[in-house]
Amino acid sequence: MTANVDERPIASSLRRTARRFATGVTVVAVRRGAETYGLTANSFLTLSLEPPLIGVSVTARGRMRRLTEPGGHFGVSILCGHQHEYAQHFAAHARAGLPPHLPPLITDGTPAPLVPGCAAYFVCRIEHIYPVGDHDLIVGEVIECDAPNLEEPPLIFLDGGYRTAGDEVSDD
Repeated sequence: MTANVDERPIASSLRRTARRFATGVTVVAVRRGAETYGLTANSFLTLSLEPPLIGVSVTARGRMRRLTEPGGHFGVSILCGHQHEYAQHFAAHARAGLPPHLPPLITDGTPAPLVPGCAAYFVCRIEHIYPVGDHDLIVGEVIECDAPNLEEPPLIFLDGGYRTAGDEVSDD
């Protein structure tokens, strides 16, 4: 007979430990009718160059997951350091709309909403959705991408807070 092990302590430890890994900060956004919805995510990765695929992880029972289906589209905006308010706004859960002082997401001429002035972006067609524990991995084929803002450092998430990337480490 095996003991009934409470798995919550390892989940808490995993969260605390993973906070030590610096990541970029993205807003994943979709459009449904006239509404745009966004979600802050640092669980973004490049999966393949050929075919061009990226992945984002979203809560399996969350609103963003309910808004995504294979064949649909989503946008990923990599945020600049000054765009932390977008990250904070969309951090709790997938939400529609923005506070009035933030410029609206770009929706004209693109099948997926994007944050204006972002460091880089990807527009994707949803190819697959895979269940992975309490999250789902959304795999998208990249149909458009660019890095239009190379002048400003990207927003970074580390130790539970937002930062900007520092100086490059010397090879000396």
